Amino acid sequence: MTADEKKSIKQWDEYRKNLKASTTVDKSLSFAERNRKRLQLEADPVAWMIEMFPNYCRAPFASFQKKAIIRMIEHPEWYETLSWSRELAKSTITMMAALYLSLTGKKRNWLLVSNSQDNANRLLEPYRINLDSNQRIEFYYGAQQDIGNWTIGDFKTKSGVSFRALGAGQSPRGTRNEDVRPDGILIDDIDTDQDCLNPEIINKRWAWIEQALIPTRSISNPLLVIFAGNIIARDCCITRAGA
Repeated sequence: MTADEKKSIKQWDEYRKNLKASTTVDKSLSFAERNRKRLQLEADPVAWMIEMFPNYCRAPFASFQKKAIIRMIEHPEWYETLSWSRELAKSTITMMAALYLSLTGKKRNWLLVSNSQDNANRLLEPYRINLDSNQRIEFYYGAQQDIGNWTIGDFKTKSGVSFRALGAGQSPRGTRNEDVRPDGILIDDIDTDQDCLNPEIINKRWAWIEQALIPTRSISNPLLVIFAGNIIARDCCITRAGA
């Protein structure tokens, strides 16, 4: 194991430890009270996120963030582009919305795509750690970790929701969760400064998104596509997605 790998493992272990500490639960609630509260929270996705992710929701949501959350959650067939500036929680809100849809049974097969496999793995890892270490998720929805199907970049919950990380240009074909083709595609940090210097790379990447990635969907089931990223060039994938 390299020094960087050891450092990464240590950082993720610390993340898990802090996550558990920040998501304490009221274990005095009866099963009926717990279900009643869960249903109450699910009826208000923003309140649900504040309850489930107190470590992320340290400040009130802005109105534009709330509107984006509702659009993504209320429209099973939807194409959303979040090109907000840095530190406005694009990736975090995307994660919370995706986990809401997963835990409430509305989506079952997610692809998370980034500019490289390593970056996609890094962006997907908080999803996996929240599903196995967030005490509030376990309290309301039960244990999610499926031993044997719980690896970095490719995992499946006990309730049957699958998550897979992909680098740009990799083949997404054949990505099924039993009979379910991808019904949620998260494209995060797809552009790089270096790539944006070469229009041919952007053309090729955009063609891959439209002709290979999105067509992995089923035509009979709704698909949610969420782009999240900064506008780092006049012509890049995030500006094309916005257009």
